[in-house]
Amino acid sequence: MYKFKVPKVLLITGLSLLIGCKLQAKQVHFGFSTSLIVSNARIANKIDIYRDYRVFYPLYGFNLEGFAEYKLSNRWRIQSGLGYLKKGGIVRFGVNHYTNIIDMKLDYLQMPLLANYYITDRFFVSMGFELAYLISSENKLPYPGTGLVQFRDNAFEISGLAGVNYWISKKLGVGIRYNHGITKISVMQWTDGYGPVIGQSNVYNQYFQLLFKIKID
Repeated sequence: MYKFKVPKVLLITGLSLLIGCKLQAKQVHFGFSTSLIVSNARIANKIDIYRDYRVFYPLYGFNLEGFAEYKLSNRWRIQSGLGYLKKGGIVRFGVNHYTNIIDMKLDYLQMPLLANYYITDRFFVSMGFELAYLISSENKLPYPGTGLVQFRDNAFEISGLAGVNYWISKKLGVGIRYNHGITKISVMQWTDGYGPVIGQSNVYNQYFQLLFKIKID
């Protein structure tokens, strides 16, 4: 297992946003959310001989997050927070992809930055970015046999996200989000089957998220 130091700027930025919102308490709502994560890392720019080769399969994880939503107008709100997120993917490699199976479990500290547009008083859509930092990786990653390398060099991640949400009541809500990695998290090195590296591809996170939210103010 690899562990990483959390950058102070991520913590300071998140706390500053929450404190800033607290100063305008009448316009802000605080809460917590938990969610089921279905993640499946993706590979870009595969080399030609591995164009149809599938590496990653879905991995289930979870998320815990504290958030603050600031009201700009009747329709627009901005939202941010701090949370913990587990994502990655199942790696299958070898003959018929079943010789070796490794759960690529990656633990992140996350900070979403969202614009929420309320279509009705309860139904709204979210768009924005997520900043994340890899704090640990499980199962001895990077594992040489998979070809996955450079996790520590790409610990900081930026991704885009979009979702739909619905407040069931004044305190309870649900939502669905899709997150698409913009910056790479690793590099996949391809070999010719005998050892020499013949090319490499960038690896990105992506996941779907089923949210359950509760307001505490």
